Amino acid sequence: MLYLYVVVAVVLVLAGLAFVMKETRGGAPAEDLSPYLKKKYLFDTTSEFNLYKLLLELYGDKYHIFPQINYSHVVDVKKMDWREERRYRSRIDRKSADFVLCDKERVVPQLIIELDGSVHNFASKQKRDEFIDDITKVVGLPILHLKTSEVERNAVRAAVDQALSIPNA
Repeated sequence: MLYLYVVVAVVLVLAGLAFVMKETRGGAPAEDLSPYLKKKYLFDTTSEFNLYKLLLELYGDKYHIFPQINYSHVVDVKKMDWREERRYRSRIDRKSADFVLCDKERVVPQLIIELDGSVHNFASKQKRDEFIDDITKVVGLPILHLKTSEVERNAVRAAVDQALSIPNA
């Protein structure tokens, strides 16, 4: 029985030494990063890519056009108790706008464009869109929803010009 206690004690001491040596050599154990892959394309759909090219063509000389911008980069949360602030921030952290048009001088957001495909027919997406629409209205940042079926040059130009309050040229 004494032999068993000695063996257990030796194993625990060796395990402790191994842990200490690992900590001093390289810190925390390596995290498995093998599930991550580089995305093949920035845009999730061909419709988004085509709209991006069209926006660049129509407005690239006047606006910076940023795709896939996280809402927390264009909407801030008022200073408050850090728990409350974190709660409000977490509601927008994982949501992104399809496109944000910013002025070229100061890169201030002027318009958000959301491209609404068939997934926007689901109640969960509609609830998300309503939430984002309410927030952008409160902060004074215009948002334009385009249906994938509306991505035609003249329709896009008219809708964006109206959202930006640009008079007809």
